[in-house]
Amino acid sequence: MFGRTLGLCVWAWAVGCATPAPPLTPASASAAADAAPEQPPPGPLAPLTSEEQRLRAELQTECGALAALGPRSLAHSWNLHSATDHLARRLEIIGYEVVRQGFPAGDEILQNLEVVLPGTKTAETLVIAARYDTAAESPGANASASGAAVLLALAKELKGQRPARGVRLVWLSNESGSLGPPGSAVYTLRTQHDQLPVVATLTLGSLGFYSLQRGSQRYPDELLYGVEHRNHFGNFLAVLSNAGSNALLERVRPLLSDASLPVEELILPDNAPLAADGPQARFWRAGLAGLVLTDTAEFRSPYHNAAQDTLDKLDFDRLARVARLLGSLVLSLAGPVEPAAPATPAVAAPG
Repeated sequence: MFGRTLGLCVWAWAVGCATPAPPLTPASASAAADAAPEQPPPGPLAPLTSEEQRLRAELQTECGALAALGPRSLAHSWNLHSATDHLARRLEIIGYEVVRQGFPAGDEILQNLEVVLPGTKTAETLVIAARYDTAAESPGANASASGAAVLLALAKELKGQRPARGVRLVWLSNESGSLGPPGSAVYTLRTQHDQLPVVATLTLGSLGFYSLQRGSQRYPDELLYGVEHRNHFGNFLAVLSNAGSNALLERVRPLLSDASLPVEELILPDNAPLAADGPQARFWRAGLAGLVLTDTAEFRSPYHNAAQDTLDKLDFDRLARVARLLGSLVLSLAGPVEPAAPATPAVAAPG
Protein backbone atom coordinates (compact mmCIF):
# COMPACT_ATOMS: atom_id res chain seq x y z
CA MET A 1 0.00 0.00 0.00
CA PHE A 2 1.29 3.40 -0.88
CA GLY A 3 2.61 5.87 1.64
CA ARG A 4 4.47 2.93 3.15
CA THR A 5 7.16 0.73 1.70
CA LEU A 6 5.92 -2.04 -0.54
CA GLY A 7 7.50 -5.16 0.93
CA LEU A 8 9.59 -7.07 -1.59
CA CYS A 9 7.85 -5.55 -4.58
CA VAL A 10 9.70 -7.04 -7.56
CA TRP A 11 10.11 -5.73 -11.07
CA ALA A 12 10.86 -8.71 -13.33
CA TRP A 13 12.12 -8.43 -16.89
CA ALA A 14 12.82 -10.93 -19.63
CA VAL A 15 16.46 -11.84 -20.21
CA GLY A 16 18.28 -9.33 -22.39
CA CYS A 17 15.94 -6.44 -21.78
CA ALA A 18 18.57 -3.99 -20.50
CA THR A 19 18.04 -1.62 -23.42
CA PRO A 20 17.28 1.94 -22.35
CA ALA A 21 13.68 3.00 -22.09
CA PRO A 22 12.45 5.18 -24.95
CA PRO A 23 12.54 8.83 -23.89
CA LEU A 24 9.45 10.10 -22.16
CA THR A 25 8.15 13.29 -23.75
CA PRO A 26 5.30 15.54 -22.61
CA ALA A 27 3.18 14.03 -25.39
CA SER A 28 3.98 10.43 -24.41
CA ALA A 29 3.43 11.32 -20.75
CA SER A 30 -0.07 12.49 -21.67
CA ALA A 31 -0.68 9.25 -23.56
CA ALA A 32 0.58 7.24 -20.57
CA ALA A 33 -1.87 9.09 -18.34
CA ASP A 34 -4.74 8.16 -20.64
CA ALA A 35 -3.67 4.49 -20.63
CA ALA A 36 -2.95 4.24 -16.89
CA PRO A 37 -5.43 2.32 -14.74
CA GLU A 38 -7.72 4.37 -12.54
CA GLN A 39 -6.15 4.97 -9.14
CA PRO A 40 -7.09 7.44 -6.42
CA PRO A 41 -4.73 10.43 -6.43
CA PRO A 42 -2.10 10.53 -3.67
CA GLY A 43 -3.02 12.41 -0.53
CA PRO A 44 -1.06 15.39 0.75
CA LEU A 45 2.16 14.90 2.68
CA ALA A 46 2.72 16.16 6.20
CA PRO A 47 4.25 19.65 6.42
CA LEU A 48 8.02 19.85 6.26
CA THR A 49 9.79 19.71 9.59
CA SER A 50 12.10 22.57 10.52
CA GLU A 51 15.06 20.36 9.58
CA GLU A 52 13.52 19.61 6.19
CA GLN A 53 12.84 23.31 5.61
CA ARG A 54 16.51 24.04 6.27
CA LEU A 55 17.54 21.23 3.92
CA ARG A 56 15.17 22.52 1.25
CA ALA A 57 16.89 25.91 1.18
CA GLU A 58 20.37 24.36 1.11
CA LEU A 59 19.48 21.94 -1.67
CA GLN A 60 17.93 24.61 -3.84
CA THR A 61 21.08 26.70 -3.48
CA GLU A 62 23.47 23.83 -4.23
CA CYS A 63 21.47 22.43 -7.16
CA GLY A 64 21.21 25.93 -8.56
CA ALA A 65 24.96 26.50 -8.31
CA LEU A 66 25.76 23.29 -10.21
CA ALA A 67 23.05 23.70 -12.83
CA ALA A 68 24.13 27.32 -13.44
CA LEU A 69 27.49 26.01 -14.69
CA GLY A 70 25.68 24.48 -17.67
CA PRO A 71 26.36 21.03 -19.14
CA ARG A 72 29.04 19.26 -17.11
CA SER A 73 30.36 16.87 -19.74
CA LEU A 74 33.46 16.21 -21.84
CA ALA A 75 31.82 18.32 -24.53
CA HIS A 76 31.91 21.17 -22.01
CA SER A 77 34.99 20.15 -20.05
CA TRP A 78 35.54 23.61 -18.54
CA ASN A 79 32.11 23.38 -16.87
CA LEU A 80 32.94 19.89 -15.60
CA HIS A 81 36.24 21.04 -14.12
CA SER A 82 34.47 24.04 -12.59
CA ALA A 83 31.97 21.67 -10.95
CA THR A 84 34.84 19.61 -9.53
CA ASP A 85 36.43 22.68 -7.99
CA HIS A 86 33.09 24.00 -6.73
CA LEU A 87 32.29 20.78 -4.87
CA ALA A 88 35.83 20.50 -3.49
CA ARG A 89 35.68 24.08 -2.18
CA ARG A 90 32.29 23.49 -0.57
CA LEU A 91 33.66 20.40 1.20
CA GLU A 92 36.78 22.24 2.35
CA ILE A 93 34.63 25.04 3.76
CA ILE A 94 32.68 22.42 5.74
CA GLY A 95 36.02 21.25 7.11
CA TYR A 96 36.94 18.14 5.14
CA GLU A 97 40.22 17.10 3.59
CA VAL A 98 39.24 16.27 0.01
CA VAL A 99 40.93 13.46 -1.91
CA ARG A 100 40.99 14.10 -5.66
CA GLN A 101 41.27 10.88 -7.64
CA GLY A 102 42.32 11.78 -11.18
CA PHE A 103 41.89 9.58 -14.25
CA PRO A 104 42.22 10.15 -18.00
CA ALA A 105 39.22 10.57 -20.31
CA GLY A 106 40.28 11.44 -23.84
CA ASP A 107 42.51 14.49 -23.59
CA GLU A 108 41.16 15.44 -20.17
CA ILE A 109 42.06 14.42 -16.63
CA LEU A 110 38.83 14.12 -14.67
CA GLN A 111 38.46 13.68 -10.93
CA ASN A 112 36.39 11.76 -8.46
CA LEU A 113 36.18 13.48 -5.09
CA GLU A 114 36.20 11.61 -1.78
CA VAL A 115 35.98 12.54 1.87
CA VAL A 116 36.41 9.99 4.65
CA LEU A 117 35.03 9.74 8.15
CA PRO A 118 37.03 7.01 9.91
CA GLY A 119 35.21 4.50 12.06
CA THR A 120 35.80 4.42 15.79
CA LYS A 121 35.17 0.67 16.30
CA THR A 122 36.03 -1.13 13.07
CA ALA A 123 37.84 -0.79 9.74
CA GLU A 124 34.57 -1.60 7.95
CA THR A 125 33.26 1.24 5.83
CA LEU A 126 30.19 2.42 3.97
CA VAL A 127 30.43 4.06 0.54
CA ILE A 128 27.84 6.69 -0.39
CA ALA A 129 28.20 7.85 -3.99
CA ALA A 130 26.64 10.30 -6.43
CA ARG A 131 27.69 11.49 -9.87
CA TYR A 132 28.08 15.17 -10.72
CA ASP A 133 28.57 15.12 -14.50
CA THR A 134 25.76 15.37 -17.06
CA ALA A 135 24.76 14.23 -20.52
CA ALA A 136 26.49 16.21 -23.26
CA GLU A 137 24.08 19.16 -23.59
CA SER A 138 22.01 18.98 -20.42
CA PRO A 139 22.37 21.42 -17.51
CA GLY A 140 21.50 18.45 -15.33
CA ALA A 141 19.53 20.05 -12.51
CA ASN A 142 18.08 16.64 -11.72
CA ALA A 143 20.61 14.34 -13.40
CA SER A 144 22.90 14.87 -11.62
CA ALA A 145 22.88 18.02 -9.48
CA SER A 146 20.09 16.69 -7.24
CA GLY A 147 22.09 13.65 -6.10
CA ALA A 148 25.36 15.59 -5.78
CA ALA A 149 23.62 18.24 -3.66
CA VAL A 150 21.96 15.66 -1.40
CA LEU A 151 25.36 14.05 -0.85
CA LEU A 152 26.80 17.46 0.02
CA ALA A 153 24.02 17.97 2.56
CA LEU A 154 24.91 14.57 4.04
CA ALA A 155 28.56 15.61 4.31
CA LYS A 156 27.52 18.68 6.26
CA GLU A 157 25.34 16.58 8.58
CA LEU A 158 28.08 14.03 9.25
CA LYS A 159 30.87 16.52 9.94
CA GLY A 160 32.11 16.01 13.49
CA GLN A 161 30.26 12.69 13.92
CA ARG A 162 32.17 9.68 15.18
CA PRO A 163 30.43 6.59 13.78
CA ALA A 164 31.44 3.03 14.63
CA ARG A 165 31.93 2.19 10.94
CA GLY A 166 33.77 4.44 8.54
CA VAL A 167 31.88 6.43 5.93
CA ARG A 168 33.27 7.41 2.52
CA LEU A 169 31.40 10.03 0.49
CA VAL A 170 32.26 10.00 -3.21
CA TRP A 171 31.33 12.37 -6.04
CA LEU A 172 31.84 10.56 -9.35
CA SER A 173 32.75 12.06 -12.72
CA ASN A 174 32.33 10.85 -16.32
CA GLU A 175 29.35 8.60 -15.70
CA SER A 176 27.81 9.86 -18.96
CA GLY A 177 31.08 10.14 -20.86
CA SER A 178 31.76 8.43 -24.17
CA LEU A 179 35.53 8.53 -23.69
CA GLY A 180 37.52 6.98 -20.88
CA PRO A 181 36.23 4.98 -17.92
CA PRO A 182 33.28 6.08 -15.81
CA GLY A 183 34.32 7.38 -12.42
CA SER A 184 32.55 4.54 -10.65
CA ALA A 185 34.68 1.97 -12.49
CA VAL A 186 37.82 3.82 -11.40
CA TYR A 187 36.60 4.00 -7.83
CA THR A 188 35.59 0.33 -7.75
CA LEU A 189 39.05 -0.72 -8.90
CA ARG A 190 40.55 1.44 -6.18
CA THR A 191 38.48 -0.21 -3.46
CA GLN A 192 39.60 -3.60 -4.74
CA HIS A 193 43.26 -2.58 -4.99
CA ASP A 194 43.24 -1.10 -1.49
CA GLN A 195 41.20 -4.04 -0.16
CA LEU A 196 38.79 -1.67 1.54
CA PRO A 197 36.33 -3.59 3.74
CA VAL A 198 33.20 -2.07 2.18
CA VAL A 199 30.13 -3.53 3.88
CA ALA A 200 27.45 -1.52 2.09
CA THR A 201 27.04 1.02 -0.67
CA LEU A 202 24.31 3.59 -1.28
CA THR A 203 24.18 5.24 -4.70
CA LEU A 204 22.19 8.40 -5.38
CA GLY A 205 20.62 8.72 -8.80
CA SER A 206 18.42 11.56 -9.97
CA LEU A 207 16.25 12.42 -6.99
CA GLY A 208 14.26 15.57 -7.63
CA PHE A 209 11.49 14.91 -10.19
CA TYR A 210 8.02 14.04 -8.89
CA SER A 211 4.56 14.28 -10.38
CA LEU A 212 1.00 13.85 -9.12
CA GLN A 213 -0.31 13.40 -12.66
CA ARG A 214 -1.92 10.01 -13.29
CA GLY A 215 0.33 8.01 -15.62
CA SER A 216 3.44 10.01 -14.76
CA GLN A 217 5.18 6.85 -13.52
CA ARG A 218 6.10 4.39 -16.26
CA TYR A 219 7.37 0.85 -16.10
CA PRO A 220 9.37 -1.09 -18.71
CA ASP A 221 7.40 -2.76 -21.48
CA GLU A 222 9.05 -6.03 -20.49
CA LEU A 223 7.38 -6.07 -17.07
CA LEU A 224 5.99 -9.58 -16.89
CA TYR A 225 3.16 -9.24 -14.43
CA GLY A 226 1.29 -6.97 -12.07
CA VAL A 227 1.68 -3.70 -13.95
CA GLU A 228 -1.99 -2.85 -13.45
CA HIS A 229 -1.51 -3.00 -9.67
CA ARG A 230 1.52 -0.72 -9.54
CA ASN A 231 1.53 2.94 -8.74
CA HIS A 232 1.19 5.13 -11.82
CA PHE A 233 1.75 8.38 -9.96
CA GLY A 234 5.37 9.56 -9.90
CA ASN A 235 5.18 10.66 -6.27
CA PHE A 236 7.55 8.18 -4.64
CA LEU A 237 11.23 7.59 -4.03
CA ALA A 238 12.37 4.24 -5.40
CA VAL A 239 14.91 2.19 -3.47
CA LEU A 240 16.46 -0.37 -5.81
CA SER A 241 18.15 -3.57 -4.72
CA ASN A 242 19.57 -6.64 -6.38
CA ALA A 243 19.14 -10.15 -5.02
CA GLY A 244 22.52 -10.04 -3.29
CA SER A 245 21.53 -6.99 -1.26
CA ASN A 246 18.39 -8.42 0.36
CA ALA A 247 19.92 -8.42 3.84
CA LEU A 248 20.80 -4.74 3.50
CA LEU A 249 17.29 -3.94 2.32
CA GLU A 250 15.84 -5.81 5.30
CA ARG A 251 18.13 -3.84 7.58
CA VAL A 252 16.87 -0.46 6.42
CA ARG A 253 13.21 -1.32 5.79
CA PRO A 254 11.94 0.17 9.09
CA LEU A 255 13.54 3.51 8.18
CA LEU A 256 12.01 3.41 4.69
CA SER A 257 8.60 2.79 6.23
CA ASP A 258 8.99 5.85 8.46
CA ALA A 259 10.11 8.19 5.66
CA SER A 260 8.21 11.45 5.22
CA LEU A 261 7.49 10.69 1.55
CA PRO A 262 6.29 7.47 -0.13
CA VAL A 263 9.00 4.87 -0.73
CA GLU A 264 8.76 1.85 -3.00
CA GLU A 265 11.21 -1.03 -2.92
CA LEU A 266 12.18 -2.56 -6.25
CA ILE A 267 14.27 -5.73 -6.35
CA LEU A 268 15.90 -5.91 -9.78
CA PRO A 269 17.60 -8.67 -11.76
CA ASP A 270 21.07 -7.65 -12.82
CA ASN A 271 20.09 -7.19 -16.48
CA ALA A 272 17.15 -4.88 -15.76
CA PRO A 273 16.96 -1.20 -16.71
CA LEU A 274 18.25 0.99 -13.84
CA ALA A 275 20.35 -2.00 -12.67
CA ALA A 276 22.43 -3.03 -15.68
CA ASP A 277 24.49 0.15 -15.91
CA GLY A 278 25.62 3.01 -13.73
CA PRO A 279 27.64 3.27 -10.50
CA GLN A 280 25.64 0.78 -8.44
CA ALA A 281 25.76 -1.81 -11.23
CA ARG A 282 29.55 -1.65 -11.08
CA PHE A 283 29.49 -1.96 -7.29
CA TRP A 284 27.17 -4.96 -7.55
CA ARG A 285 29.41 -6.64 -10.14
CA ALA A 286 32.32 -6.18 -7.72
CA GLY A 287 30.35 -8.17 -5.13
CA LEU A 288 29.37 -5.20 -2.97
CA ALA A 289 25.94 -5.09 -1.39
CA GLY A 290 24.14 -1.85 -2.10
CA LEU A 291 21.00 0.11 -2.81
CA VAL A 292 20.10 2.87 -5.26
CA LEU A 293 17.93 5.83 -4.28
CA THR A 294 16.28 7.33 -7.36
CA ASP A 295 13.20 9.02 -8.77
CA THR A 296 13.46 6.35 -11.57
CA ALA A 297 14.98 8.81 -14.06
CA GLU A 298 13.72 8.22 -17.62
CA PHE A 299 10.81 6.12 -16.38
CA ARG A 300 9.30 9.29 -14.90
CA SER A 301 10.90 12.49 -16.12
CA PRO A 302 10.29 13.67 -19.71
CA TYR A 303 13.36 15.90 -19.31
CA HIS A 304 15.92 13.25 -18.30
CA ASN A 305 19.33 14.06 -19.85
CA ALA A 306 17.71 16.81 -21.94
CA ALA A 307 18.33 20.54 -22.24
CA GLN A 308 15.05 21.07 -20.35
CA ASP A 309 16.40 19.42 -17.16
CA THR A 310 16.37 22.76 -15.38
CA LEU A 311 15.97 23.90 -11.79
CA ASP A 312 12.29 24.78 -12.12
CA LYS A 313 11.43 21.11 -12.77
CA LEU A 314 12.62 19.96 -9.32
CA ASP A 315 10.39 19.38 -6.30
CA PHE A 316 12.59 20.68 -3.48
CA ASP A 317 10.07 19.80 -0.77
CA ARG A 318 10.38 16.13 -1.65
CA LEU A 319 14.12 16.41 -2.27
CA ALA A 320 14.52 17.69 1.30
CA ARG A 321 12.60 14.65 2.55
CA VAL A 322 14.97 12.40 0.59
CA ALA A 323 18.01 14.13 2.13
CA ARG A 324 16.61 13.63 5.62
CA LEU A 325 15.94 9.94 4.90
CA LEU A 326 19.47 9.45 3.57
CA GLY A 327 20.95 10.89 6.75
CA SER A 328 18.90 8.46 8.84
CA LEU A 329 19.95 5.51 6.66
CA VAL A 330 23.66 6.33 6.86
CA LEU A 331 23.71 6.98 10.60
CA SER A 332 21.84 3.72 11.19
CA LEU A 333 24.17 1.67 8.98
CA ALA A 334 27.30 3.33 10.38
CA GLY A 335 26.46 2.09 13.85
CA PRO A 336 26.45 3.90 17.17
CA VAL A 337 27.80 7.41 16.95
CA GLU A 338 30.08 8.49 19.77
CA PRO A 339 29.69 12.02 21.06
CA ALA A 340 32.44 14.36 19.99
CA ALA A 341 35.15 14.87 22.55
CA PRO A 342 34.55 18.05 24.56
CA ALA A 343 36.92 20.90 23.87
CA THR A 344 39.72 21.18 26.36
CA PRO A 345 39.23 24.38 28.37
CA ALA A 346 41.96 26.93 28.00
CA VAL A 347 44.31 27.23 30.97
CA ALA A 348 45.13 30.77 31.97
CA ALA A 349 48.79 31.62 31.95
CA PRO A 350 50.31 32.33 35.38
CA GLY A 351 50.01 35.99 36.33
